[in-house]
Amino acid sequence: MKNHSVQIRAIESYDLAQIQDAISFWFKELRDPKLNRSKRVLIKPNTLGAFPLERAVTTHPVILEALIRYFLARKKEVWLGDSPGGSVPVQKVWDVCGLQDLADRYPIRLLNLSTHPFRELKYNGISVKISEALFQCGIVVNAAKYKTHSLMAFTGALKNLYGLVPGMIKSEYHRQYPDTRAFAEMLLAIYGIARTKISYNIIDGIIGMDGAGPSGGNPRHFGLLLGSSSIAAIDSVASRMMGFKVSDVPYLWDALHCEGILPSKIEVPQSFRHHRLDADIRAVKLTKDGLRFIPGFAAAAFKKVYYYYPEISSRCVRCGICVKSCPVEAISWQATGFPKVDTDKCIKCMCCHELCPSQAVDIHKSFVAKRIQR
Repeated sequence: MKNHSVQIRAIESYDLAQIQDAISFWFKELRDPKLNRSKRVLIKPNTLGAFPLERAVTTHPVILEALIRYFLARKKEVWLGDSPGGSVPVQKVWDVCGLQDLADRYPIRLLNLSTHPFRELKYNGISVKISEALFQCGIVVNAAKYKTHSLMAFTGALKNLYGLVPGMIKSEYHRQYPDTRAFAEMLLAIYGIARTKISYNIIDGIIGMDGAGPSGGNPRHFGLLLGSSSIAAIDSVASRMMGFKVSDVPYLWDALHCEGILPSKIEVPQSFRHHRLDADIRAVKLTKDGLRFIPGFAAAAFKKVYYYYPEISSRCVRCGICVKSCPVEAISWQATGFPKVDTDKCIKCMCCHELCPSQAVDIHKSFVAKRIQR
């Protein structure tokens, strides 16, 4: 299998046998000696938070089970680890997202990357902290979820690497890199450090998400499982099928360039060459990065009519996750007992919207923003 190929299977439901068959076939075609030589495997899912499976926020446990069974059958030591976002206890995330159930049924190690040792490395002048687990395992499988993303437009294999950053350091990076382009460059630094360690990437698109992702959007039946040894290639194909251009995803062109990939040269199964999903990407396609194309004298005037910010709705259950997770402390408790966003401090990283387990954070848009993003 060529590095710049993407494998795709149409799978209608989380049927373990079908998913195992796809994974076994894809891995059989790989020419990576580490798959035979290495003894330890890290499976890195998307476990953003303690979201029920029907919300389609996290990698489905049946995908992880298929990977676990594949590697255990080959006598590998299996680690299953991630660093969820926000301040929710990791054990609750494991329980709700099905990871604890897998650990109860299979001889694997659940790994909390929020508390696991890390090393600080630099790439293109950007210093990032990366979990030591990435370097302790000879085989690393990146098991992402197929979704839209309020800040990055699309989230797949590359964005899933952000979970290699320990705990609340992720919120600190949102503070350090608040705008779309800066955050994309930080993600590219993580990608630059990690990409040669990633053996294979899988995107769980059997049930994905569109709309205001990555947690507040709409679960959508895409019926797809994607796989590739190339992070850039799989994200390019997956985002294109969802309706995005390369320029819509802030990190994608740089990632493709890093791997020397032309999107038109990525090999996909014949039946999926022109496949398009019926996905709603309007809410995430136009980001604030687009303001850089507006002349300076017009940008200030445009910002007065085009704006958006997170807003705590009446659905709030006062769990306090948004308050604890805001990287710039723009959300605070009010005398009413409910949190409120200080729009002057808000950097629009959308961490509150992303991490709220109750979908209680709405995106307030000006009239112009509504018209443009409709």
